[in-house]
Amino acid sequence: MGTKFDLDREVVVIIGSGAGGGTLGNELAQKGIDVVILEAGKRHETNDFINDEWPSFNQLAWLDKRTTSGT
Repeated sequence: MGTKFDLDREVVVIIGSGAGGGTLGNELAQKGIDVVILEAGKRHETNDFINDEWPSFNQLAWLDKRTTSGT
């Protein structure tokens, strides 16, 4: 059986839990606003993080090819 949700409840939906999305979600939640954050990336646990700048960047950054052409 799945989780039941109140479909009449108003929430703010944030797309992306990066620096901006995560910060905004936290600030709104601390003010009592219900927030849902949608994230396409995988979940990282505390033990997954590398405490070294460049290896950490390579671990967490999206390194796949991106396009801005719209095609």
